[in-house]
Amino acid sequence: MELLKVDHVTMQFGGLKAINDLNMSVEKGEIHGLLGPNGSGKTTCFNVISGVYQATSGNVVLEGQTINGRQRHEINQLGIARTFQHISLFSTMNVLENVIVGQHCRTGSGVVSAILRTKKEREEERRMIDRAFELLDFVGLSKRAGELACNLPYGEQRLLEIVRGLASQPKLMMLDEASAGMNSVEKDNLIRIIRAISAQGITILMIEHDMKLAMSLSDQITVLDHGAKIAEGVPQEIQTNQKVIEAYLGKGGVSHVQNLLEVKELEHKYGAIRSLKGVSLCVNQGEVVALIGANGAGKTTLLRCISGILKPCGGSILFEGKSIYGLPSHAVAKRGIAQVLESRHVFPKLTVMENIQMGAFLRKDDPKKIQEEVEGLFEIFPRLKERITQLAGTLSGGEQQMLVMVRAMISNPRLLILDEPSLGLAPIFIDEVFEIIPRLRGLGSTILLVEQNASMALAVADRGYVMETGNITLEDTGAKLLENDQVRKMYLGEE
Repeated sequence: MELLKVDHVTMQFGGLKAINDLNMSVEKGEIHGLLGPNGSGKTTCFNVISGVYQATSGNVVLEGQTINGRQRHEINQLGIARTFQHISLFSTMNVLENVIVGQHCRTGSGVVSAILRTKKEREEERRMIDRAFELLDFVGLSKRAGELACNLPYGEQRLLEIVRGLASQPKLMMLDEASAGMNSVEKDNLIRIIRAISAQGITILMIEHDMKLAMSLSDQITVLDHGAKIAEGVPQEIQTNQKVIEAYLGKGGVSHVQNLLEVKELEHKYGAIRSLKGVSLCVNQGEVVALIGANGAGKTTLLRCISGILKPCGGSILFEGKSIYGLPSHAVAKRGIAQVLESRHVFPKLTVMENIQMGAFLRKDDPKKIQEEVEGLFEIFPRLKERITQLAGTLSGGEQQMLVMVRAMISNPRLLILDEPSLGLAPIFIDEVFEIIPRLRGLGSTILLVEQNASMALAVADRGYVMETGNITLEDTGAKLLENDQVRKMYLGEE
């Protein structure tokens, strides 16, 4: 039975059609994935359904009732709840209060009874608190009830947003990048929670960049590209659909959409010294992959071979299924790989904003779109927004590290390479950088990370590799490498 219908919906901003004549049907009780590359119109679609935007044309129908033009709170009352790509909690409220606010559309007491604290009001308040605790317990946050929402770890903030949405008793729960910023352990927990929500009879429509997660959860999938639907069907059909493969990987892309970077038997020499001895690794789309090892192991050499700064002398490097072996660095950058170098290279006599604009040099799209992306990055890096007119050379080391990360991100890379982002930083900045890395992945970037701080690197990584004297010696999930006795002894300082 059809719960939601998007019927010939177009959403136009000036001359740009963010959604173009979209038809989509979501059946009651299913988990429906909405996928597509960055800028394909997914979040715009969510905004139209939830009443943030009013469609230029077409209709949105919930249980046979047209909801176009209704206010957001009215749509919520009708049974649609959502989370946001950029977390939108009440940061000055505690966890419990955030959930209680989510119940406001289901309360029956009026203003007078609230002021007079009538028996009915007190009973309803008690029920709301009890229900809030039930929901928090459902996701494992009940012990955090009294803490300020802004003080929760990023992954738990994501869960709190889901709980707040569930508090409104929705028929349809829309999740916009719910796994963004989560490590592998947190993602496994999220999968369990989403399946439990679905088991309660709540229909789920989710935007997701983690293809593995989306494919494992979804009953049905719709794929967008440039605002238009290019495919729909069950996960098995989507994985082999040529239009989908091309949208994610470009013309001639290979069928395994997940695989973004593949290094095979890579060799490099400094004179007679073999710095890389047949190194092989892969990075899947949407992952954070950590590469750890002692100084001199070959980590930076490997990164520089991938990004074209150094030329290897054997093996292969495939990016999106195409060889980039031996290409110069500017050609690799054009393919969609951005590297943040170990030593933080800012343009010291340019302002913060001018440095960021340099990162967009190769982009040919609308300057307004680029500026919107800059503003989105400033939400993650608020320090830089405060210093927008300051010369980059006068920034602290931590602020310069943040600047080069933003400059790399504004190039819109499909692969972001970070080489020792914590090097030379004070502890407070190190913590901040490692909180930011998963959030960058949440914007759609895949990340390859080299880092001396093995514990922090593996904590944010989906998978990791250990490198010794030019060889890969260990490979596993980040969580399992953290528990590995050899890793703990050699890189974490434990006996």
